[in-house]
Amino acid sequence: MTRIKILDPVALPPDVDPDPGADAGDLTGKVIGLRYDTAWRSYEWVLDEWEALLNQRGAKAVRWVAGNRVGEAGERTSGELKRFAADVDIGIVGLGN
Repeated sequence: MTRIKILDPVALPPDVDPDPGADAGDLTGKVIGLRYDTAWRSYEWVLDEWEALLNQRGAKAVRWVAGNRVGEAGERTSGELKRFAADVDIGIVGLGN
């Protein structure tokens, strides 16, 4: 009897660090940056919810939409990102999915 070997093309899952990082502490008076782009429009609904919750906790939520990544527009986006990062105490840049 001939045997066959079936290969599984699915990659192994990545190693995940279970440490969520440092606690943000009291949010009162902190500026929380919410970065998004136009690729996933429904993410704006998530930001609406987070912004309301952050404001309830005394934080100021500010949004920044990322632009193009190449050419003159890419240079502009890079500069805006640097200013955004400098102006916030905490940045939320995605869902991590």
